[in-house]
Amino acid sequence: MCKRIVMILLALCLATGTAFAVDAEDVTFPEKVTFDGVDLVFNGSGIRVKSFVKPYVAALFLQEKSSDGEAVVAADAPMAIRLHITSKLITSKKMSKSTRKGFKTSTNGNTAPIQAEIDQMMDVFSEKIHVDDVYDMVYVPGTGTSIYKQGEKKATIKGYEFKKALFGIWLGAKPTTEALKAGMLGQSNG
Repeated sequence: MCKRIVMILLALCLATGTAFAVDAEDVTFPEKVTFDGVDLVFNGSGIRVKSFVKPYVAALFLQEKSSDGEAVVAADAPMAIRLHITSKLITSKKMSKSTRKGFKTSTNGNTAPIQAEIDQMMDVFSEKIHVDDVYDMVYVPGTGTSIYKQGEKKATIKGYEFKKALFGIWLGAKPTTEALKAGMLGQSNG
């Protein structure tokens, strides 16, 4: 059944000229996205696995493809991470707890300088989370990081330091998981 759906989507894409990157867990990501007039290309994606649960699939979008996570984290350039929720076991509380832990790891325990920004992001995760919810975290220099849920902008969080910490959760020196990082950097299917 899933293969048939993928084949139908592929046929539709070829007929309409729209390109999509297909990934595991039956999640499809576009080859290109546009946020606030900025075009970004699909870089890679991977599956987050925690205790045999696959809570989400994540994809990275950049202006130009890169396999260097540290460079992506440090870049003051437009980019986006998309999280597609794939498990009914993920809740607002679990997502917030996991994200706060990710910020702590990403900043080597020094979240104080960006705590207000982290709290602002956690407000977005306070809404109920469902399977197939999609979160986009889009960084644009000079504007900040806009957080979207289901395509609706929920918050714009100022600051380059916040952006580095946020993207560092998945792509930094101590990522959520190495396999997910590798997938998002186009190095594997995670």
